[in-house]
Amino acid sequence: MRPMLPNLYYQCYQKLSELLKGLQQAAIASEIEIPRLRQDVLATQQYFQQQIASLDSQEIDPEVESRVRSLQTEISKQLNMLNMDVTFLQAARQPQTLQTRQQQITQRLQTLVGYCEAILGI
Repeated sequence: MRPMLPNLYYQCYQKLSELLKGLQQAAIASEIEIPRLRQDVLATQQYFQQQIASLDSQEIDPEVESRVRSLQTEISKQLNMLNMDVTFLQAARQPQTLQTRQQQITQRLQTLVGYCEAILGI
């Protein structure tokens, strides 16, 4: 049985998943490097916009394309919110606030990885 996703889609989402997992590792580090995390989040957003959002969907079965499009929209929204989370993390001064923001970022990254896995499983 051939995969439902074209190989290029699969490769791009595999790479996005790897980038997100790298961000997860950075976000849970005890000595979190916020400027580096911000830079990596922006690079991940840029990868998504340039490599994934621009993929030609004509190669995909219309039913599958609809599911992929829906998940892509969610990924885009979550990446934008992740960027805001990092901004709030950077502004946090109290240890409790830092910890809360760090947890929010970790949860958002888990959601994003889940979306990638859902697409890769199509």
